[in-house]
Amino acid sequence: MRTRLSNNNVFQKLSDRMLDFLQQGISPEKMGLALAIGITIGIMPLLGATTLLCTLLAFRFKLNMAFLQLVNYIVYPIQLLLYIPFLKIGAGFFSSEKFDYSLEDITNMLAQDLMGTIGKFFMVNLYGLLLWFMLAPVLFALSYFIGRAVFRSLAKQFSTEQKR
Repeated sequence: MRTRLSNNNVFQKLSDRMLDFLQQGISPEKMGLALAIGITIGIMPLLGATTLLCTLLAFRFKLNMAFLQLVNYIVYPIQLLLYIPFLKIGAGFFSSEKFDYSLEDITNMLAQDLMGTIGKFFMVNLYGLLLWFMLAPVLFALSYFIGRAVFRSLAKQFSTEQKR
């Protein structure tokens, strides 16, 4: 009998913590911030790093982790579409080196010689990141202010409906 009470208590504590976790950071400002971070970090031309960065930022700013990661994953196809353009434009903007590779070329090169390809494209990837760093503040501000306004409107509408 004691074991059963103990298990129920553990389950209740776990479900309470999960509910607190899911409800964390749901003010319009925090949701707008999570949206802006998810979009901005989500399109960064650094494949494989966005989930970790979004997780760290969600903990740091006490944002809704589930929503932030959802946005990050939703913009993942956009990240893939913009990856090569970021590299091409970044290389053209920051160096005299011409970047004429497709995603298929890069994928084949990675399959044949992973470390050699990483070394070859290290600087080009840095140029793409520099370009992203230049564009990120504008994208972040736009998505934050638009997102915050939308979430404020939704919160107002939701509170009005609950009063009825």
